Amino acid sequence: MSIALAVSGWAGVIVLTAALPFSPAALAAVLPMLILALTMTAAPAVWIVARRLRLPGAGERPGIALRIAFWFGLWAAICIGLRLLGILNGLIAITLAVIFGLGETFVQQWTRR
Repeated sequence: MSIALAVSGWAGVIVLTAALPFSPAALAAVLPMLILALTMTAAPAVWIVARRLRLPGAGERPGIALRIAFWFGLWAAICIGLRLLGILNGLIAITLAVIFGLGETFVQQWTRR
């Protein structure tokens, strides 16, 4: 299922980038497809790594690995969008990664209760 969604996401990114001229509106149309493509591409790898490292929760339930892959896809798509707009630097990328990592930690703690 993840492979089919990843392929459709990447196909959507290719079609949209070929059909639309570069503009902020086109970027707003392409980024959701990019998030889908990156998330579904990373999901199997995240799940396999979590199982190999015996991480509690993520290796046992694929839904948690999918959520972690979503955070990665969201982070990467935002960084790509900011780079295309010319406003990305290393500090912004690291700050976003820390915020998303803390968000995932909070969600995991909240769901354990």
